[in-house]
Amino acid sequence: MTAKEYLEQVRHKQAEIGNLKRDKEAVKDMLYSLGGGGEGERVQSSRNNDKFGTLFSRIDEMERKIDDKIIDLMQFRMKVSEQINALDNVSYITILNCRYIHFQSWEKIARSAFDEERNVRSVQKLNGLALQEFEKKYAVMLAELTLEAI
Repeated sequence: MTAKEYLEQVRHKQAEIGNLKRDKEAVKDMLYSLGGGGEGERVQSSRNNDKFGTLFSRIDEMERKIDDKIIDLMQFRMKVSEQINALDNVSYITILNCRYIHFQSWEKIARSAFDEERNVRSVQKLNGLALQEFEKKYAVMLAELTLEAI
């Protein structure tokens, strides 16, 4: 696994949580659509009331899964942040934190992350050097993660 792939896991975990939240909202919408008719609407007497229990159960299960994923994200994000902060070069620490922990665009990093404004290309080049340094420092861990993925 490369340093970039490892660091991008923070964004992937966060995106997964967002997707799960949207899925949960879709199930809630289904529940509300089954639940109620307005005035003047007839309700069929042979309605399956277990649908509500099933949907409530599914929503509860999804909420627990989301909570677990949030805890996992927080722990992983803290670990990655500590690893980044253990690098020796302050510029590398700054750029990796801005990009992979706070998900800032190259433009925003170039404008605000350093004492003087930089161009996007120089920030991207610095990011490449920072990734190489991260990869060098954590080579054993990244190799082990690669083997686990196989």
